[in-house]
Amino acid sequence: MENPVVEVDVTADPPGNPRVLLISFLAFSLGFAVWGMFAALAPFLIKWYNFSPTQVLVLAAMEPLFAAAVSIPLGVLTDKFGGRTVFTLLLLSLTIPLFSGLFAQGYYSFLLLGSLLGLGGASFVVGNAHVSSWYPKSKQGTALGIFAMGNIGITVGMMAVTFLITRVLHGPDDWRLIFPIFGIATLSMALVYWFFTSDSPYKQHKDVSVREIVAVYRSGVVVWLVAYLYWVSFGTLTFFASAMPTYLVDRWHVDAAGAVMVYTPLLVVCVAVTRPLGGWLADRFDALRILNWLFGIMVVLALVMAMQISLNVELFAMYGLALLAGSAAAAVVKLIPVYFRDVGAVSGVAKAAGAACGFTMTVTLAASKDLLGGYTFGYAIWALMNVAAFYITLSRVGFRHAKPYIEAIPSGEATDAISVYSNIATPNSARSTLRA
Repeated sequence: MENPVVEVDVTADPPGNPRVLLISFLAFSLGFAVWGMFAALAPFLIKWYNFSPTQVLVLAAMEPLFAAAVSIPLGVLTDKFGGRTVFTLLLLSLTIPLFSGLFAQGYYSFLLLGSLLGLGGASFVVGNAHVSSWYPKSKQGTALGIFAMGNIGITVGMMAVTFLITRVLHGPDDWRLIFPIFGIATLSMALVYWFFTSDSPYKQHKDVSVREIVAVYRSGVVVWLVAYLYWVSFGTLTFFASAMPTYLVDRWHVDAAGAVMVYTPLLVVCVAVTRPLGGWLADRFDALRILNWLFGIMVVLALVMAMQISLNVELFAMYGLALLAGSAAAAVVKLIPVYFRDVGAVSGVAKAAGAACGFTMTVTLAASKDLLGGYTFGYAIWALMNVAAFYITLSRVGFRHAKPYIEAIPSGEATDAISVYSNIATPNSARSTLRA
């Protein structure tokens, strides 16, 4: 007897899919655990290989650099082929550098390996588009906030690497076994993703060409403003997670194990736990207004951090920034499905910006240390970037005349959805293009 064919009204609001949300969260967490491996290894490489703080900061920055490079094409491919296929292939591809880590020798081979492991960080783009396609706009902020808690995977990865190095793998080269351990976990997750998730029938782009998808990058200034806001909000995580272990060890003489297993993981947790809150607030209030308050406080904390008054004050500023940045990142992500149909493509450029921030600011911090003998200049640049984000959300430059994409919102909810963004004009058609 044949299985009955279930017809789906693709014009209806998606009902949500907790299983896809859960598995995407777990896969994203694992991807970020892999992404954080070299940030955890950096302080130990100073001891084992006599690398300088500048060298290991650059090494830790390679993962976000590669994530930035692949995020945009991954977002476009997810819009075209669906999250199930692209996420599975991403996880399978990630196993190649993981198993190759057994044979890495020397600084340049570590640079190459660290770059390729940045693919784990790009998993956010694929999962973000996959999850959003299963949830209605009225619940996407909350759902994507829960998914984005996978940021905590960096904590898992850093703590696991440090625990294995300090407690289990005591031989001269035994530490390299961390790579196949993560490789086996990644391979297993790829199989889980393929067999236990599905693509949403509510938002299919199989009949849409890649050229049509990438046209969103020419749709107006808002796509780039969203990317910049994500640069600052999510960039707080990518920047601090990459640089914090080395910075604490070199500037404040914190024990390497403590920097990797205590201080930095706690920062990542601060970012992760507030993302659902930021998504929930953005579902219920004007997301730009929420962002304005968050970035305003972040400016103050960034200036305090740049002054480097004491270790306790520095940690207070960093953790405060992390808590606010988690909510801000979720609110920025909420803006994407409100304004754009091609969530994967726009998420890709936003993720690329956030990851590029981790690379750019870590290298800037390394240059500040190498050329000026301290970290003040690097953190001052970071404070100015927060000021720019605050100005964008305060003035709403570029957003004032932007029109939302409302194709998936039922007619009974469209008015409510637009009323939240009181500065947005009602589009003339459901497939209105963004004009800014």
